[in-house]
Amino acid sequence: MENELENIDKRQWFRLRRSLIEMLYTHFMEFPYAPLEMETLAEHCRVAPKALNWNIVYLEKCGFVELGKSIEAPPFVACTASITEKGIDLIEDAEQFDRKFPTDTDSQADS
Repeated sequence: MENELENIDKRQWFRLRRSLIEMLYTHFMEFPYAPLEMETLAEHCRVAPKALNWNIVYLEKCGFVELGKSIEAPPFVACTASITEKGIDLIEDAEQFDRKFPTDTDSQADS
């Protein structure tokens, strides 16, 4: 059986990750100590929990976000997310941010 994710344009994931970091940064600027609920992220990005889960975990493994896992929050892997210092530095360096998560559809992201 073919993996359903193999048929999806991988650039879509770069756009999703970029959108997640941007939303968390905007939220941080307004409410520095308040994490954002995963359901809010899913609704804003118009993405299914499964896709949100693995993309937000990727961002966590990169050190760009911190996930609040104090309680179970099915169908999400965490109940909340917040941007880290590394995530803030990334988004505030526009050149690095664009290189990591390009908006141009012909660009490739850095690994």
